[in-house]
Amino acid sequence: MRKMFALLSLLVVFSMALAACGTPAVATEAPAAAPVATEAPAATEAPAAGPTSKYIGSGMLDGNGIPTDFFSDVHIRKAFNYAFDWDVFIADVAQGEAVQSFQLPLAGMPGFDPNAPHYTFDLEKSAEEFKLADLDHDGIAAGDDPEGDVWTTGFRMQMLYNQGNTTRQAIGEILAANLAEVNELFQVEILGLPWPAYLAGQRAGTIPIMSAGWQEDIHDPHNWYQPYTTGSYGGRQNMPDDMKAQFKALLDKGVSEVDPAKRDAIYKEMNQLYYDLTPGNILTSGISHNYEQLWVEGRVYNPIFSEEYYYPISKGAGAKDPTTFNYVTFGDIETLDPARTYDTFSGQIVQNVYETLVFYDGAATDKFVPMLAESWTVSDDGTVWTFTLRKGVKFHSGAEMTASDVAYSFQRGLLQGGTSSPQWLLTEPFFGAGVDDIAAVVDPEGSVYDDRALMQAFDPAALKAACEKTKAAIVADDAAGTVTMTLAQPWGPFLPTIAQTWGSVMEQKWTVDNGGWDGSCDTWQNFYVSEPDINPFNGIANGTGAFKLDHWTKGEEVVLVRNDDYWREPAKLERVNIKEVDEWGTRFAMLQAGDADYVEVNLEDTPQADELVGEVRFFNTETNAYDPAVPLCSIDKTKTGVEKFIPCAAGEKGTGGPLRLLIGRPNIIKTVVIYNFTIK
Repeated sequence: MRKMFALLSLLVVFSMALAACGTPAVATEAPAAAPVATEAPAATEAPAAGPTSKYIGSGMLDGNGIPTDFFSDVHIRKAFNYAFDWDVFIADVAQGEAVQSFQLPLAGMPGFDPNAPHYTFDLEKSAEEFKLADLDHDGIAAGDDPEGDVWTTGFRMQMLYNQGNTTRQAIGEILAANLAEVNELFQVEILGLPWPAYLAGQRAGTIPIMSAGWQEDIHDPHNWYQPYTTGSYGGRQNMPDDMKAQFKALLDKGVSEVDPAKRDAIYKEMNQLYYDLTPGNILTSGISHNYEQLWVEGRVYNPIFSEEYYYPISKGAGAKDPTTFNYVTFGDIETLDPARTYDTFSGQIVQNVYETLVFYDGAATDKFVPMLAESWTVSDDGTVWTFTLRKGVKFHSGAEMTASDVAYSFQRGLLQGGTSSPQWLLTEPFFGAGVDDIAAVVDPEGSVYDDRALMQAFDPAALKAACEKTKAAIVADDAAGTVTMTLAQPWGPFLPTIAQTWGSVMEQKWTVDNGGWDGSCDTWQNFYVSEPDINPFNGIANGTGAFKLDHWTKGEEVVLVRNDDYWREPAKLERVNIKEVDEWGTRFAMLQAGDADYVEVNLEDTPQADELVGEVRFFNTETNAYDPAVPLCSIDKTKTGVEKFIPCAAGEKGTGGPLRLLIGRPNIIKTVVIYNFTIK
């Protein structure tokens, strides 16, 4: 759900924001633009004695509204799906840099199927489904009902988007136009709300239909199926219990299975179930479009990373300063506490200063290599993981890393908790699917969520029991150099869960000395929900990574310097300068002058940056990797996306531009139109 920069990267792909920006884990989205102060009036109003929602007109099947159970009819949902034109959306809105998604998981994941059942744009089928609906519940299909039903009565409703989010607005307009073509009595009005009102409407269950955006936290199908079925969005759709139960049975089965082939089969069942029940309409995934100077070598583009991972990077011939990497971007740090970091700007610093037990294998989003753990074993039932740690690893303070440091880091994160943090991703495997915060361990009734004062005042015995349960699940053996983690159930995506920044290892003594939790079960509640404004680790860091934090000048720059005492061979770069420059013209000028090795480029600015491209690496979906770089000969501006870049044939001379373009890799962001089954 993260992330400020993930959010901004979506602007690069879709000119909008779809992912979260340090928002609570249950809401992985954010406004594309600053909210305006007033809400636009609803064009149709529900009667005072009727439903709460202002967006369903009369609240009845009378041609001037919709009943509150409008989308409970599966034929209505299918009809809406058939009325969406993916080709128009991809060409006109995403500028060709997106592909239709046939299922929720991404390419390369268990469950991904290039031939998965999916909907297509087909107005005749849309009409057929509308005629099969039975909104008056008389047992007669709408197309055959002599007393009238949705096909002869029509409907009027509103589709909501957050103001400034032009892509969500376009989704609604495409759908509304096509529904009117299916039947002139079908009226969908598109209404923009300020972000607070839009989010409040979602949570109140009053929005009948909307676009929902998600960016994955971990590269695993569970992180896609869960939010759109039983999780955050499923809850806002007011799905019937029997439907949720069907999804939950497969979710629990899939996340508990550790065998990849078996997980694949389970999630393909989920694909079919999602298609059959149609709780939403899966739209598109964007593709990458990013640049680097030709002298940049060894850079790994992995969309799951928090921006850049600098350890493998070096600079070749032509670079002004081969020892320093200059990344020019926008945004700023929220906090450098690994347990709290949930935005990609902060995550980028944590990712390079701190380290995790395991890490991603290069550009692969589904393969892992040892990092601070040199090896690990898993019990036959998949619940007990034992990590053997590397010897001789030192923190930047000079202290040697111990098993106790590792155990403390995970315990501290879980106990610090807070639903605005990434800790829900770790709480589930340790305490059970659906347990999203230590607050639910303390009080299953949920009375102390996200409130430090209430937590501190709660039953001391319950507080101590929750802490002891946490410590019992994560046990260090300093003599053996191992950490044993016992999960509440088998958890298929456990490695990707701990490979991200929230799995980083902190030095316990340094953390305590700087105002962090002292490790006692008598005091942990005093550190619960350590928000950025009170977190002592906002601007300081002490990890084991290849780079150390030199300084952070708020609003200007973050500077990292090489850790010469790194446990691996020291990094090739001596220094990394991360410059914060909001204005594109300045970033572009720095790119042209060679003063920036890599810059953040929004989609609307790519035509200008494209003019500097000298070679291209196209992403190969069959190999799930980028092909070798080829010289670029021309850009066909009559085309969009990957097709507009024309590589040179043998003997042709390229443009000679100074940049290398990486294009075509699917992003880790997806949009789904979701339907409210019981509108409030």
